[in-house]
Amino acid sequence: MIHGTLLQRAQEAAQGAGAILRSRYGRLRREHARLKQGGRRDLVTEADVDAERFLVERVPETDDILGEEGSRRETGAARKWILDPLDGTVNFLHGIPFWCVSVGVVEDGVPVAAVVHAPALGQTFTAAAGEGCLLNGERVQVSATSEIEDAVLASGFAYRRDELQDNNLDNWATLSLAAAGLRRMGAAALDLAYVACGRLDGFWELHLNAWDVAAGVLLVREAGGRVTDFRGAEDLDKILYGRHIVASNGPLHEPIRSRLAPLKDL
Repeated sequence: MIHGTLLQRAQEAAQGAGAILRSRYGRLRREHARLKQGGRRDLVTEADVDAERFLVERVPETDDILGEEGSRRETGAARKWILDPLDGTVNFLHGIPFWCVSVGVVEDGVPVAAVVHAPALGQTFTAAAGEGCLLNGERVQVSATSEIEDAVLASGFAYRRDELQDNNLDNWATLSLAAAGLRRMGAAALDLAYVACGRLDGFWELHLNAWDVAAGVLLVREAGGRVTDFRGAEDLDKILYGRHIVASNGPLHEPIRSRLAPLKDL
């Protein structure tokens, strides 16, 4: 495995951060959180910050870093670690077990290692470039669903959805009529992991950040699926920094994407 040592390091970091979060799960509630600057629904806790600090300490000094809670190292290094110490903070605070640690490693513009670790669910998704996607060490793949009316899809909504032209509600209405079912589970990294293992047939969302999707992109692709931006571009930078993503098992990609409303903010 070309990237095996790197993936092992990322997995150990994610699991260590997950242990920090697991020790606080059920003890922290909404009143223990504070609002991030600029968003009344966007919460952060001491657990997020401590978990990110743990992750950062395990990144090689030669590598760059982009972390959700403000960790940055921008030296122009070939390799960058993109970290979400706690995706699903609201779920975490409400005792809902759908939350995770996400670690994505990009090298020379290519995703090479990914971990999505969900401690409360006992699930760890991993992938190294060219080596497939694993769930708890067992290989997984995307679903074989070929018709949109048989599909179970997931999506989510921006914290500032009441202030945005593109709030995703129109897409939700359209696809709720087309698909077998929709789910809104509150952690994009895990939504992508669930596409990778075939539990979901597809996922789309607007206004995401690089740390929400960096690991999930590789998981889905290594499981045989497809990931693009809303326009269908597969370029990693457009997916990570373009903020709007579509992921699927492959056959459902265009049936999903073609039903999404044109973006007003482009």
